[in-house]
Amino acid sequence: MAKIRNSNPKRSGGGYERLVGNSDMANIFTKAQSTVISNGTELEKIISNKSQTINNLDKFIDDCDNGNVADGTYLCTKKTVKASKYKLDKHEPDFIAFTVNRTKNLCYVVELKDGDSFDTKKSAAEKEMLQLFVNHLAPKIPFRTKFFICCFNQPDNDKIVQGFKNVFNRDEVMTGKEFCNILGIDYDNIVEKRKDDTSDNFKYVVEKMFEIKEVRSQFSKMYRRHIVENDFYNTDDNEESDH
Repeated sequence: MAKIRNSNPKRSGGGYERLVGNSDMANIFTKAQSTVISNGTELEKIISNKSQTINNLDKFIDDCDNGNVADGTYLCTKKTVKASKYKLDKHEPDFIAFTVNRTKNLCYVVELKDGDSFDTKKSAAEKEMLQLFVNHLAPKIPFRTKFFICCFNQPDNDKIVQGFKNVFNRDEVMTGKEFCNILGIDYDNIVEKRKDDTSDNFKYVVEKMFEIKEVRSQFSKMYRRHIVENDFYNTDDNEESDH
């Protein structure tokens, strides 16, 4: 999980300021939103760093054709695809995973989603993009090729299908754990590692909120009211118990 304190959003918090009427609070919201967006990029980096990656896709495919690649699973990033002859402008997926096996070579074309909230308006376009890329890539490589959309933090395939309003079929979706199993990396370790930043994010937001004098003033009012109400109800309880 990315840290909010490290976020440097390019956009101002104007919309949030109109929403809450406080520029300092709006800036906290803007940094948080920017961090949520960057979480996807951060997740891609974590997965890449833990996997056996391909630096030159052209050479890798040539080596596969010639039988010069050891059995195993290899990960290719979007950046590497874009630098290869297999690119398809603006249609490259987040990842391509190649499982090399003497009896069956498999290629997984994967679009990765960090969360489990789905933008159904874009899902049809994303499926079309994945299918176009598979149609472009499959005839050129010695692999059986299939596309998937992976929702990293949703453990239930059926919920992924439902979330995308059945635009993707059951055999076109993948959980984060399934993707990690293909790559031979530890899903639970990634999840736990990302949680380390959650407590820092909570602490940062609370600290920054309390630096805002209007927040401190509002909190004091609410706290005093809470104490008065508790005293009132406790007094009534005591009086009833005395009778």
